[in-house]
Amino acid sequence: MPSILKVYLMEVTTVKVQKRTKLALEELKVERESFDVVISKLILCAKKIDLKKRLIEAYKSMGKNDVLVLKEWETASREV
Repeated sequence: MPSILKVYLMEVTTVKVQKRTKLALEELKVERESFDVVISKLILCAKKIDLKKRLIEAYKSMGKNDVLVLKEWETASREV
């Protein structure tokens, strides 16, 4: 059975950054990582931080709604 070799061509682009930015990226590199890998990790980290912030806000909002429902139940319980 012949094996099929899949070749994926990645488009490459150039991004201009200031020297201090390049130096900062170089400091984040582990062993022989490419700048693409370093930048991808930074993007992933930023997305995780954003998701965490949104989840915290959502849970706070849910907590406020729970307090309102609890107050309604307390009022209804006193009436019984």
